[in-house]
Amino acid sequence: MKELEHYVAFRRLKNFACVKPHIKDLQVWARLDPSSVVLEEGFTKDVSQLGHAGTGDLEIRLRTAADLERAQPLLLRSY
Repeated sequence: MKELEHYVAFRRLKNFACVKPHIKDLQVWARLDPSSVVLEEGFTKDVSQLGHAGTGDLEIRLRTAADLERAQPLLLRSY
């Protein structure tokens, strides 16, 4: 039997980001065009051509509080 994956969707009028917690980090999918962002290996990733559970085409990995600060402008743009 396939285990269901849990994620949280934050809404305005539409979902603008989904968060999936992992043991060592948070995986965030934001509704942003990846071509409008400078992608950084290990931090941001274009998932527009990949199947994934969540909203948006930009994946952001948050491992530290500093990563959350770096991601804040991206999340605000997505909102």
